Amino acid sequence: MLHRARRALLAIPLLATLAAGPAFAASTDDEGVDFTKEAKALFAVAACDHPENGYDFGPYDKKVVDAHCKKLGPIFEPYEQAWLAVARPFFDKLVPKDVPKTVVYPFGGADLLTVLAIFPDLQELTSLSLEAGGDPRNLAHLDSKKLKRSLELHRRFLDKLVTVNHSRTLDLGQLKLDPLPSQVVFALVGLHVHGYEPVRLRYFRVEADGSLHYLTAADIAEGDAGVSKARGHKKYLRSAELFGNFELVFKKQGGGPEQVYRHISANLDDEHLAADPRVLKHLEKKGMVTAMTKAASYLLWWHNFDTIRGYLLGHLVWMVSDSTGIPPNFLDANVFEIETYGKFRATAIKGSKEGEAAYRKAWEEQPQRELPFMFGYPSKAQHAHLVVTRRK
Repeated sequence: MLHRARRALLAIPLLATLAAGPAFAASTDDEGVDFTKEAKALFAVAACDHPENGYDFGPYDKKVVDAHCKKLGPIFEPYEQAWLAVARPFFDKLVPKDVPKTVVYPFGGADLLTVLAIFPDLQELTSLSLEAGGDPRNLAHLDSKKLKRSLELHRRFLDKLVTVNHSRTLDLGQLKLDPLPSQVVFALVGLHVHGYEPVRLRYFRVEADGSLHYLTAADIAEGDAGVSKARGHKKYLRSAELFGNFELVFKKQGGGPEQVYRHISANLDDEHLAADPRVLKHLEKKGMVTAMTKAASYLLWWHNFDTIRGYLLGHLVWMVSDSTGIPPNFLDANVFEIETYGKFRATAIKGSKEGEAAYRKAWEEQPQRELPFMFGYPSKAQHAHLVVTRRK
């Protein structure tokens, strides 16, 4: 799919200079500032999608973008053939049609690439991770050299993601100081691969009662004033904090219902959730949900993540994960049941002895169910594995 955009990019005139900075239209407090123009520019430049659709791409070096798209296409073509072509029909059979269309993905980052393979008809997705969304205005400020370097960095990350099917927190940390809004870029690439397009991009903060306040022009001007006082890399960090949480509305290209994706930048350990429970209150407002997680560093196995695990146990109807999900030693057998796929005996990275033993017992007791693709972490023996947790 990505290769189609390369031909279209050749038809766009080269814009020789960068604008002083994109203007955004102020809107009401309830609506927030609309960054759809910036989202569609990033959709074309970073995700390499459909300039012929008439999007306003903003200024960029066509040669740099064309070179990026020529290299991005070959990364995803084998991914589509080797992973998506197998995973999509598997999940179509696995996921019950009557599960909630509201999905919560802790420790997920902007992994729309995987989520849309599992839940293509979701109505609302919320992912939560340490990573911030990022400032969408920065694209228009990058000269050719900086744009090339930034696109190369994102391309290396995406290549690793589709090759090993998970991301390391250390790798994600390298993107914190990059000017492009990395989490938005990854979400847009996910949209493109699955044939969706962005409809609207806004940013928000979570209020004390768990409701959302969409950032207004006044909010952003106040935040920019603080950013301007910072020096060096702190400018990027403060800007990322201002633009930490985003809402991306999208739909199928060619038509379809609008779907909502929100990413919240938050530390989900017990200490942080106790000090600032706004995120937990927001999640609780959603009622019963479908959940997923993968490659989550086994955080849900540890007692310093009791709060977020407790939220999931209280609100999930159906959940898919690799072994970094909720291990059976935390599940009430009268309430939940699990179903295992692939092979598992031990974790590839450190997890608790209790969690490892509980999962090993579950795999030993259940019939062997094949998993023909990698999902998240492999086991210590490099086996693919997956587990479904469902409320009885």
